[in-house]
Parts: sequence; structure tokens; C-alpha cells
Amino acid sequence: MARIPDKQAVFLELDGVITERPSLTIDGEVPYYPGAIESLQRIDPAVFKIFIATNREDIAMGRLREREFKKFCDRFIQDTTEAGIQIQKIYSCPYHPKGRQRYRKDSVFRKPAPGMFKMAQQEFDLNLARCWMIGHTTTDILAGSRGGVGTILVETGAGGQDGAYLVDANETVPDIRYAVRFIQSHEMSLRC
Repeated sequence: MARIPDKQAVFLELDGVITERPSLTIDGEVPYYPGAIESLQRIDPAVFKIFIATNREDIAMGRLREREFKKFCDRFIQDTTEAGIQIQKIYSCPYHPKGRQRYRKDSVFRKPAPGMFKMAQQEFDLNLARCWMIGHTTTDILAGSRGGVGTILVETGAGGQDGAYLVDANETVPDIRYAVRFIQSHEMSLRC
């Protein structure tokens, strides 16, 4: 349990929420959804730490190389830092029970398991009951629910149509812009 009751965070899936895909464009740019960076800028760093929580089944299945994903993440961190956004940490799980070679294994960090949230709680002393997960799949939402955080499903990416689990988010919104607005208004309502 967090020593500071209001130590909060926003966890976000990377592709499907912030970016269209986990690979750079031909020009070496990150393919952001419209308004994604501006939305991250609106998250008050005095209130919320920002984390990325992403499964990398594409790495496990050989569709994406780990070094390509690292290059993508490096550019993402560069872009967010330049925009004044501090990403505390990127939690990613490249393992899958049906993965190839060294990636073939189950992991407590693979969503829908809550391992990423529990690790962040330990490393950053978070109060998970005051945290949020913004995702685009039912796997994201179930993981957040199992981790004890509030869940917001965006209609970008898979938009909850992946069919992996029957689960309802606390809120469903069109995109990351609306998700951040929802969190802000929820926080405002708690302060009134």
C-alpha cells in the first residue's frame, strides 16, 4: 500500500491509444493519433505519473524485432521529453505462451495479468486505487481491473472489438483526448 494516499498514475497502452502502430514511419517519425501528445501534456505531472503498459505479442511472434521496438520507444521518449512530458517508465512484455523461441513463455507481466501495475506500485509507491489504465483492447481493460485501477477504453485501435474477454471499462470514450478529459473531470469532482 502506498505511504502517500494520493500517489497516482496514468497507465497507457502505446499503440492503439497514443500511436497507430509500434513502428516508425519511413521518415523516422512516430505515427501519433491526432491530439495524443497534446493530451499527454494536459496530464498534470504534480498529480499523475505517466507509464506505458504494453504487451508485445508482435515481438513474441516474430512480427517485430525487439531492437526495432526499442528504436521506436527511444524516439517516443525523445518526442515526449521535448514536449515537456515525463514518461516514468515503459513496461513491456515480449512474452507469449505461443511465442517463438526465447519469447515462448507465460509471464505475470503479460496483460491481462496485473504484473505491470503491481511492479509500478512497488517501484513508485503508487496507490493503485487512485490510478487509471487507458487501453484499446479488452485485455487492457481486464488487466487494469485485475490491477485495481480505473479503466478507460478508447475507440481507436481495436476499440474493444478484439473479443478476447467479456469485460466492461469504467468509461468508454472516442480517443485519448476524451480519456484525459474524463480523468480531469473525475479528479475535479473528487475535490468538490
